[in-house]
Amino acid sequence: MWMNVIVHYILWSLGPAACHLPDYASTPSNKIDQFCSLAETCIHDTIPICGRMGDEKRTFLDLCDLLEYACDTNQVFTHIEDIPGCPSIKQSS
Repeated sequence: MWMNVIVHYILWSLGPAACHLPDYASTPSNKIDQFCSLAETCIHDTIPICGRMGDEKRTFLDLCDLLEYACDTNQVFTHIEDIPGCPSIKQSS
């Protein structure tokens, strides 16, 4: 009997907490919106990465730069590990 009461109490008290999801926890419906959402909170680490969209390769300053570029231009580049095949970043002297 007491076990039944305890189980009902636990289920009754956890129900509202389990059913509540804040608005900010929802995932945007398309990739560009997801990239824009991630770009807003991204912290730049200045580690260059290579991105690819189809046959085009592009070097980005870091992952945040890739996300921001996708958000601004609606072009989704995928992070790839092929840095030697990517264009080099021009260093200012």
